[in-house]
Amino acid sequence: MSNKKYQHIKTYHNDIALKLAHKMFGLEHLHYGYFEKGSPVTLEGLNKAQHTYVEKLIEMIPKEVKTILDVGCGTGGVAKQLVAKGYQVTCIAPDPYLIEKTLENTGGKVKTHTDLYENIQDFAPESFDLILMSESCQYIKPDPGWEQNKKVLKKGGYYLVADFFKIRPIDNPTVSKSGQPLDNFLERAEKANFKLLKQIDITPNVSPTMDLYQEILNVRLFPLLEAANEFITRKFPMIHKVFSYFLKEKITFLVERYKTQDAANWIKYKGYYIFLFQKTA
Repeated sequence: MSNKKYQHIKTYHNDIALKLAHKMFGLEHLHYGYFEKGSPVTLEGLNKAQHTYVEKLIEMIPKEVKTILDVGCGTGGVAKQLVAKGYQVTCIAPDPYLIEKTLENTGGKVKTHTDLYENIQDFAPESFDLILMSESCQYIKPDPGWEQNKKVLKKGGYYLVADFFKIRPIDNPTVSKSGQPLDNFLERAEKANFKLLKQIDITPNVSPTMDLYQEILNVRLFPLLEAANEFITRKFPMIHKVFSYFLKEKITFLVERYKTQDAANWIKYKGYYIFLFQKTA
């Protein structure tokens, strides 16, 4: 099933990032990796750590769960494992490319919606035993998101969230402001009648991903962009002037930002948690 009344064009950059990650580095997922103690923080290690991350999520699913709504399914990496374990899965993503890859990766064994979660109107009330959000919670508007959670979950159903949250105000302009404030998220959950059953802080295990991503950007990607810029400067000087006029400041800001996105800086402001909630009313 596909709902196309809304397409979130801003998320199309995910398509590019995913294709780049797959073609250049052989990565299947965009999400963080879960690095066991002593695991190598390398591209090869990241692939294994991402699979470990999925295993940790699936371990959190209560035994009685049969139907799962995977919100922000990416390319279906988690959904593929869920289907293999016998769950009935419905996947949501705003990008058609991601839905296409999800169907491909799951052999067409999932239902899909191409839309923002909070926009979808055609779910029957109390349709699912569990809602899963793996690094998608931060992109959903809180009020309509919680209303949708209450609507589509069965009474006694579960809400499983794995994401990073802001644990203090961000006062460094080069640090990304993404992520919901942790205290506010937990307050909203309580007001929406969702009881917190489990909370696991996996920040130490996922934060090495930031060091690895920064290495990829600074050692591999940024030098490539600098070389491309030098080529355009010499070969097409007029095009370079126009390009620089409109984008130079933005590119400079992005380069400076991503030079400070290492694990040490990241954990000053953010924590990565897995939460399991239960709907009580």
